Amino acid sequence: SPPPPRRRRRRRRREHRARVRARDRRARARSARSSPARSDLSNDRRCLFARGEGGIDRIAPLAAATRDARDPLARDPRAMASLDKPLSEAAPTAMDVKLSAELEARLHLENVFESPEECARREEVLGEINEALQEWVKAASAAKGIEEDLEPRCNLYTFGSYRLGVHGPAADIDTLCIGPRHLSRSEDFFGSEWTEYEGSFYLAMKNHPGTDRIVAVPDAVVPELKLIFRGFEVDMAYTSLPSFIAVPEDLDVCQTSILQNLDDASVKSLNGCRVADQLLRLVPNHASFRIALRALRVWARERGVYSNVQGFFGGVNLAILVARVCQLYPNAAASMLVYSFFQLWDAWQWTTPVMLTAIIDEGHGLRVWDERVNKAERFQLMKIITPAYPAQNSTFNVTHSTLHVLKREFKRGRETCAKILMGQTKWESLWEPLPFFTMHKHYLQVTMCAITEDDFKKWEGWVHSRLRMLVQAVETCSGGALIAHPYPERKQDPAKDSALHCIYYIGLGPAPPPTTGGPAPRGTLNLNPAVEQFQMLVTSWVNRADGTVQWQPGMEVHVKHMKRKDVPAWAIPDSGKEGKEEARTPADPKAAAAANERAAAAAAA
Repeated sequence: SPPPPRRRRRRRRREHRARVRARDRRARARSARSSPARSDLSNDRRCLFARGEGGIDRIAPLAAATRDARDPLARDPRAMASLDKPLSEAAPTAMDVKLSAELEARLHLENVFESPEECARREEVLGEINEALQEWVKAASAAKGIEEDLEPRCNLYTFGSYRLGVHGPAADIDTLCIGPRHLSRSEDFFGSEWTEYEGSFYLAMKNHPGTDRIVAVPDAVVPELKLIFRGFEVDMAYTSLPSFIAVPEDLDVCQTSILQNLDDASVKSLNGCRVADQLLRLVPNHASFRIALRALRVWARERGVYSNVQGFFGGVNLAILVARVCQLYPNAAASMLVYSFFQLWDAWQWTTPVMLTAIIDEGHGLRVWDERVNKAERFQLMKIITPAYPAQNSTFNVTHSTLHVLKREFKRGRETCAKILMGQTKWESLWEPLPFFTMHKHYLQVTMCAITEDDFKKWEGWVHSRLRMLVQAVETCSGGALIAHPYPERKQDPAKDSALHCIYYIGLGPAPPPTTGGPAPRGTLNLNPAVEQFQMLVTSWVNRADGTVQWQPGMEVHVKHMKRKDVPAWAIPDSGKEGKEEARTPADPKAAAAANERAAAAAAA
């Protein structure tokens, strides 16, 4: 018998909605391929930078044009990201060149450049680690019955600050080892404690004469080996490709087919290299980009906003923001990139995602950031999207408290850069150290300790990665009346064993009033529930891979409230600058002298 009329009507409505969605998808695809470039990224307020008198940019709000509701681009912000025109293609002025030369000369005094000798030592270290990798692959393959005729081998890639070319003298080296299909991460790269790590790369590097210290972190989001090799800190991730017994030397990690049949940890490991390579391809001017990024890394570190784990910026987030400014001002000098950085992001509406290119789903079954589909992503406070597939939000850790701190630092940076361009101050005032221990009246002291040194290394990494949960718990328990400002710098009590404890501080202050003009939030100041919740979270530490309990007796975390006057003197950094200024010497004197000469020539011109 035919279905009832009501059921037929429901079925026809479902079929009609499916046809409408398919038609909209086809229209969006045609528009993305054929529509001209547009400068209005979204309905939110945008900023137009116009050249003013005296070489200063003045910011003017630019209301986005009203779009037809039937325009598929108006409903798909992802398709608009790649269609943005540069805001200005003007060449740098003589004043811009002078300020950029002064900025580079000042950066040499901040020791953000590496000497040629140390750069050569880094390359030697990477070569030695690569040799150890190839020997381990051959030995482990022979143990599994893989003949030498097949020539099993692996590749070693770098990413992070070293790959971008902005690393400093004390920077670590982020590496990724891509191995053959028969060598797994858990059994062969890390090894098992039950077999005493026999045949693993962890044991091979532990017995290597150049290894000073090594720690395995197999249960992290990106499993890796952390080692100090001949004085350099090296982080090594590993993934095996199911398609190769011998990994080709010319393997391109940017091709999306390499992600097929990989687990989530392998995709995240590969994305480090893929994001760095894609970012360099999208930046028009590498020289200015690197100088501006070096300066902003110094600013973020000195102003206490350089810690992705605690909800601030990491190397990738900061590089994406600078790269976006480079796309909008492709011919600008480094000094104007730094100024435009603060101008743009101080006025940015952070409900709008920051993207270097359009988000494309390559169809490999991986989850791609899309706030229209994934409802949880709509509530992320800051959205800086990685340019490589699968696109992800690199700032999902940002909390209400850390977002408030970042906005305050953007505003301060914009005002300071304006004074620098007017000649009222110097570049070093931009990254003047943050007076954290005089900013708040109340603080939380978080002390982590363990009985053995090995246990403490693992315990510190775990608790440090969960400090943002304490920040969120303080916000929740106070009903939004408090902000918790975490300080990224690690402290230690000189009266205790430095190998068995460390201390972090969190500043407590009143939350800012809402922008809508309503009353400031009020709530209880009893933070005991927040502390208890945090302690229960960190002591419930289990391995993500096999579910085994990682917490050991003696691993402790203590949270103590204290007033400003009770902060110990050893925690407060020395505020004396005069002696430090005289003692500063550049790591590369020749390059510093050349930068000073360029600055003097630009000033004379």
